[in-house]
Amino acid sequence: MAASAWVIYNEAKKYLLTGDIDLNAATLKLGLYTSASNAATATLSVHSEITNEVTEGNGYSSSGKALTYTWTVGASASEMRFDATAVIWTATGGSIANIKYAVIFQQGASAGARKLLCYSQLTTAQFTVTIGNTLTLSTPANGIFELN
Repeated sequence: MAASAWVIYNEAKKYLLTGDIDLNAATLKLGLYTSASNAATATLSVHSEITNEVTEGNGYSSSGKALTYTWTVGASASEMRFDATAVIWTATGGSIANIKYAVIFQQGASAGARKLLCYSQLTTAQFTVTIGNTLTLSTPANGIFELN
């Protein structure tokens, strides 16, 4: 299964420039969404607008998993890469079902305060992580996105 490139939400570009998303200090989370989700709608701006998150339980939490992220120099000195360490879910007590999208968002006090950063379509058809198995999401070699 090959994931699509990460796509930055339209409003996230503004949030990055205004400092509403501060990639030096923000707590970023990664959530999973089903094939029925609207996660791939580029005009979404806050977490409360996304539909059909993967069902809570069996090793998945709807509050998402925290990302450990960094900025590094890209292929040339004029490029900066935004990257994160792998995020792992283990299906315990049952399966984590119907996964298709991953979304990175800024943690906030309410769903409306959680600004969306980007999404990736993990596969063309939804899939399930069966009990005892893990899902590991690693970033591509060139990071989540590059600025140059």
